[in-house]
Amino acid sequence: MKIIYHDDIKKDFKNLKRFPAAKESLEAWERFFIYKGITETPGIEVFQGLGRKNIYKARIVPLKENLGKSKGYRLIFQIEEDTCMFLVFSRHGIYKTENELIKIVKERLK
Repeated sequence: MKIIYHDDIKKDFKNLKRFPAAKESLEAWERFFIYKGITETPGIEVFQGLGRKNIYKARIVPLKENLGKSKGYRLIFQIEEDTCMFLVFSRHGIYKTENELIKIVKERLK
């Protein structure tokens, strides 16, 4: 599966600069996801609120921190055929509500 990043992911990393290993956490999850696939990677569910079945939300454990997935990173991604596009990479608590996250995803899908 080919993985591509949305152009605004750079903005997401700027928002996460205070956390010690945001990029490394995403890269580690990406390697695991490529190896296991969508059906065997834990912490992935369909992203509700858009009415599309090819948009998913994943929880990613933050590396170099003593936290679990619930306080970790959120990745919203879209799968079409053999391509996976990472749309939003954020941290639990950076966006205030789920509706705010849905709005960001809708903007990036345009």
